[in-house]
Amino acid sequence: MTAQTLQKKLGVPSFAEADPIFKHLVLKYPPQPITNRGMHNEYSRLVGRLMALLEDDPPAQDREGIVRYINVLFPLIEEYEKKSFPVSKVEPEDMLRFLMEQNNLTETELAKELGGQSVVSMVLRGKRRLNRAQIKRLAKRFHVSEATFYPAET
Repeated sequence: MTAQTLQKKLGVPSFAEADPIFKHLVLKYPPQPITNRGMHNEYSRLVGRLMALLEDDPPAQDREGIVRYINVLFPLIEEYEKKSFPVSKVEPEDMLRFLMEQNNLTETELAKELGGQSVVSMVLRGKRRLNRAQIKRLAKRFHVSEATFYPAET
């Protein structure tokens, strides 16, 4: 069976006829499960271009079709990314070490937030856990969520 035969047998749903932008996008770039990095890159680029089009403030009907199509692609991209790029849990001391490196900070420079240089050293070695007050100060200093410094759940 050809695609044309299938389209004749199924017909075009009324919602597709009423939304020419959505129909065009589906026909030109048919959504399908992402199976490799190349497809992921293409879908991601397409979504980026569509998002840029939305910034140009298109007419309401065009905007609706673009948003509907993006909403079809997002779950496909998200599913592929969850399978292909799993996020591992990070311990608070590792996150603190990372943030220190990114901000070119030494243990001594963090001593005030944590209660002394020896405390910073013990936290970084995993010998001591951060308390709530320390977590609040670190979150404020690095402009991150407090959850960043809570231990990973197992």
